[in-house]
Amino acid sequence: MNKAGRASLVMIMALLIGILAACSQTKENAAGSQTPDSNTPSAQASESAETQSPTKKEKVTLEFFSNTSGGTLEAYQRIVDKFNQENPDIFVELTPQSKDYEALMNAKMATNDLPDLWNTHGWSVHKYSEYLRPLNDQPWASKLVNEIKPIVTDSAGNVYVLPFDVDISGMLYNVKILQELNITVPETWEQFLAACEVIKNAGYTPIAIGGKDTGDVAGFLGRVAPSFLTQDASVEYKDELKDGSFDWSHFDEVSKFILQLRDKGYYNVDYLTADKQAVYKGFAENKVAFAFQANNSIFQVLQLNPDAQISMMRIPVNNGSPFLISGERDAIGIWKDTEHEEEALKFLTYMSQPENVSQIAEAYSIPAALTDVQVNLGDLEEVFSKFSDVPVTNNFDREYLPNGMWNTLKVVGPGLLSGELNVENASRAMKTDYDRLRASAQ
Repeated sequence: MNKAGRASLVMIMALLIGILAACSQTKENAAGSQTPDSNTPSAQASESAETQSPTKKEKVTLEFFSNTSGGTLEAYQRIVDKFNQENPDIFVELTPQSKDYEALMNAKMATNDLPDLWNTHGWSVHKYSEYLRPLNDQPWASKLVNEIKPIVTDSAGNVYVLPFDVDISGMLYNVKILQELNITVPETWEQFLAACEVIKNAGYTPIAIGGKDTGDVAGFLGRVAPSFLTQDASVEYKDELKDGSFDWSHFDEVSKFILQLRDKGYYNVDYLTADKQAVYKGFAENKVAFAFQANNSIFQVLQLNPDAQISMMRIPVNNGSPFLISGERDAIGIWKDTEHEEEALKFLTYMSQPENVSQIAEAYSIPAALTDVQVNLGDLEEVFSKFSDVPVTNNFDREYLPNGMWNTLKVVGPGLLSGELNVENASRAMKTDYDRLRASAQ
């Protein structure tokens, strides 16, 4: 090849190399356009967009204290679990605190260190209202049934809790045993004592008590006391109990009656050591006739024996009309100082859905507290309709005793049954705590 040919070949090769280099550069620039140099305007715009984009919301944990147990606690847990699944940004931590719940909440209030939500166990207005967020602005607040409105509303018209049910109850009785022995449901204590004697002679246990749970015995006193002190037409001390002038020697009649039932052998033989489960089992096995317990025990009995026939009766009175006890049972409030108000309100709105309210009310076998909720009360539906116009009183300790005396009843009741306290000492213990707690509350 001559000199001119070699020069032409070099020029062609140089041209090809240039074309290949240009193509390579174009590809690099195309790829690099996704991650431009940080000094270019496009890079600065990209960094700005990343800075302004919202970060993923952190999960909020709501602390929810509950004093419930048994089937009611199970119902709460099912609802909470479903809420947590449907709301991945919120986790409701349900913490059962059934033992010494009141003492725990007293300590929490004293330090103003409360959970985001809690069950108010009948004290939403008198005890907890100053710590709770008013809930009048919630959509369900206009749906409260008439029976619950005065119980959960303060003098200014504020509602502080979402109530699920209306605590209407009396005593429990075994329908089968009374029918078998041709016993009419007692309306006076004289009739009740006569019924217990027949039941005992027939080989059944007239009255079941779960004395291992001091709250069960306190509830016993709380159901008997109104019959002797506030609901009897011949002697009633409502005003004196409320203004502090009550003569506590009148409480002797309550204690005497409790001991009379014991001395006649009407309690289960293990009344001091039996737990509530033993009471449920006694009903389920058709061995027990009466119990001074709320309607939620019916649910527990039916879990053991769906064919058991347990119903509610009015509490007898010597002079006057037998009565029922009503009040706030299941209700949830929100701490006014919670850091997660929006999330807590969202959870409460979820809880107010009819199917959730119904679950809680059915666990206690009592009517719902919201008008748009249907509750399957089984045989009790007829009972509640039958007793729609009977006298009703609030729980004795919530209406007539200062806050804190539930614990006194939990000591006095077992003390009487065990023989550690006599009639006079029981009344003296009641008076001591009554005066002390009234003074501390003023």
